[in-house]
Amino acid sequence: MLDRGKISAGQAGFLMFTFLMGSVAVIVPSIATSFANQDGWLVIILAALIGVGVVLIFTSLGLLFPKQSIIQYSELILGKWLGKTVGLLYVLYPFYLGSLVTGLFRDYVTITALPRTPPIVVSGLLLAVIAYAVRGGIESLGRVNELILPFRELIVLLVILMLITDFKWNNLSPFMGEGVLPVVKGTISTASLPFGETIVFAMLLPNIRNIQKVKRVYILAVVFGGLLLSISVLTSILVLGPEVASRLNFPTHEVIKYIEKLGFMTDMDILGMLLWISSGFMKIAVCYYCTAVGLAQWCRLSDYRSVVIPIGILIYIFSIVAYGSIVEDAVFAKAIWPFFSIPFVLLFPLLMLIIAKIRGLDGRERESAGEG
Repeated sequence: MLDRGKISAGQAGFLMFTFLMGSVAVIVPSIATSFANQDGWLVIILAALIGVGVVLIFTSLGLLFPKQSIIQYSELILGKWLGKTVGLLYVLYPFYLGSLVTGLFRDYVTITALPRTPPIVVSGLLLAVIAYAVRGGIESLGRVNELILPFRELIVLLVILMLITDFKWNNLSPFMGEGVLPVVKGTISTASLPFGETIVFAMLLPNIRNIQKVKRVYILAVVFGGLLLSISVLTSILVLGPEVASRLNFPTHEVIKYIEKLGFMTDMDILGMLLWISSGFMKIAVCYYCTAVGLAQWCRLSDYRSVVIPIGILIYIFSIVAYGSIVEDAVFAKAIWPFFSIPFVLLFPLLMLIIAKIRGLDGRERESAGEG
């Protein structure tokens, strides 16, 4: 293990919950409503059920090798060369995801709050702070997230309470007005983003103290994350209407600003920024950490911290080169990302789980024999 820090299963679940809230709390309402209009909230619930299936697969696999990450046990299951190739793909996946979220963060901040600030300065400062946090290890990330999470969700609750009297309930009808197909398409898209992205947490299993509880807490994180995201989509529909929510780049931000029109508070942009920064920061940090540890494991290095700075520089460059406009990336998220992520989220983990069962591979037995 390259990082000797340990977190509890509960802290790991809280991290996954915040991870799910990351960038998608800003853009998911737009994606869900663009597919299913007033039924966008239902899309999230169905996608969360698929997310539970994803968690069951990779935790069942990981619990067979509790002291190894998916980078390490892929070689044991698939053989040296194929396993090495699959392991490299699981290094590149969080790297690519972290770069895209960094690009989204940069655009969100510059569009909504700092239009005169060069975008490269925003993403550079963000990644510098995250690099420091990643060098501190998973234990530091878990504690910081555990500290911030209650305050963040309290803000979300207050926002919903301030808006509830202005909900337009007729925006939800007719139920399934356009049939089943739009809901199915939306479910497939949102199942991959954000719920399929939880596959990166297969990297964290060796750092969890009470690992026997991890399957339950990960499932709870997906269930509650799906519930809150569904409420987020529902609020956007009830306040803005499905047509408006589907056209906006950041519908959640506009929902928060809507409170100003009601005369309750002013400068609500700051509140929206706090919500996004707290969750987006942790999502990028988890991707960054998994990339650094995964690369160190793949290269058989003794310490992941030696690659933290180089990886941060590469994420910074890639977030500029690979990330297009808001419109382009919305199309990518809806139409391409689901198919891109299927091998990482379902195909490889399920294949390795089946092979491990057939071959009778069990890392727990090796550990018990070694201890004996």
